[in-house]
Amino acid sequence: MKNIVYLFILSILSSLILSSCSHSVNMTEREQSLFFQAYQILPIPIDKLDNLNDLLLYFDSTYCINKEEKWPYTYLDMKQKKLVSSPNRNTLKIGVEPNPCQDQVIKFDDTMILEIVKDGHNTTIENYFTEVDSIPSFVRKQFLSYGEDPNYAVGGLGNGVWLCTKKADKLENLNIYVYNVVKGFIESVREYSKFAYGKSIDKLSEEEFEEISKEFVFHLSFKYTDKEPTIMLDI
Repeated sequence: MKNIVYLFILSILSSLILSSCSHSVNMTEREQSLFFQAYQILPIPIDKLDNLNDLLLYFDSTYCINKEEKWPYTYLDMKQKKLVSSPNRNTLKIGVEPNPCQDQVIKFDDTMILEIVKDGHNTTIENYFTEVDSIPSFVRKQFLSYGEDPNYAVGGLGNGVWLCTKKADKLENLNIYVYNVVKGFIESVREYSKFAYGKSIDKLSEEEFEEISKEFVFHLSFKYTDKEPTIMLDI
């Protein structure tokens, strides 16, 4: 009897060890493919960049001076919740949109941009003071409100997220922000898939998955802000 109990406990421990060593990115290959486009094939040397200004200078040198045509991507370690330069079994490849060059004049529809501002230890989203953990709910509102709130987009198509902070802010301070944006995005797509097709993303046909991958494109940009945010509080 003791041997049976011992074997049972050993089996449980083995399962726990194996599960802890397994791929911790809780997304299928289809879901992971939604986070980058075919033209985003130039890795960002995150480990060589210290702050936001370093990243902006990298973009300027790569895309404005050297006229690189391949767009950038980076890796997000979903277990450690931080950006890394090299892939491992816990990383998710995510595309990044480089900042426009100075000679480019690009007009944006404010409703199609979810602006997340980090100011010191404070976070504002669409001018509302909030917590970092609430980012997924704002991302969901941006993609799925469908006109219910005039401050947000009317659909998933063409949406983008801007992460804004001071130029001197360390990139490592933005890790948890990127993680929560990713979390909010995949939650939005999963919810949309259930609502529109009545099934999970992996159950979609090839045609249905192509439709949803065109509707929900992951757009992430890093911006700087030198002005103090205007904070609005719900009363």
